[in-house]
Amino acid sequence: SMHVVTMMHFISTILLLAASCDAFAPSTRLTSKSSTVLFASEEWIPLVTDDSSEASPVKKLVLEEGNGELPTDGSSVEIEYTGTLVGEKDWSAQDVADCWLSQLQGLDHLKAEFIQNNIDFALLSDTNVFTEEFCTTTLGISNKIQAKKLLMARNRLTKSQDAHPAGTVFDSSAERGKNFTFNLGKGAIKAIDLAVRSMRVGERASVVCRSDYGYGSEGLRSSKGDVMVPPFSTLNFELKRVC
Repeated sequence: SMHVVTMMHFISTILLLAASCDAFAPSTRLTSKSSTVLFASEEWIPLVTDDSSEASPVKKLVLEEGNGELPTDGSSVEIEYTGTLVGEKDWSAQDVADCWLSQLQGLDHLKAEFIQNNIDFALLSDTNVFTEEFCTTTLGISNKIQAKKLLMARNRLTKSQDAHPAGTVFDSSAERGKNFTFNLGKGAIKAIDLAVRSMRVGERASVVCRSDYGYGSEGLRSSKGDVMVPPFSTLNFELKRVC
């Protein structure tokens, strides 16, 4: 009977170990998956010289490698594309200053104060913090008319984002039923031009750009006058170079 007890104890131990291994298996897979995600995030390529991928106003993530030579300036290229609104919630203080404040007539001199006080989009859009008093005391705007002008511009920006939420597809070659063909160096917004210069035929990539490399302070309207891209919009394009 002693042998039976010993054998049963041995079997119980083996089963317990097996159960323990199964319990830890999902965690091991999760760690592996997380590592893959981190690796993928490091593949964003800055397309503007001297910028890290994190801060670059235009960056690219290769989704599928292409073949052949890179296109040359002036050459004709053809792409499939889908354009999506990203939203401005991730704007840093530098983004706010470069994309938005620099386009406001008579207010661009405040860029240094915005960066010094770290006025990113979260702070700018907070109506409880970014008030007329904040403008006059923290930013040192002595002219109350200028302070009100700044607040009105902020309100237009946030209202526009509410009306055109992040994730909205504003244009695509599939919807139009035809690809986009243009000559490098003319005929496309700066972000598309920069991205396609770095793409070989067959390459598929995701490109994120700030408004100063997209449709700027004017945005984009349809032929009927409907807003497709509101002013100051950060955009994402999924591109495939066809030829």
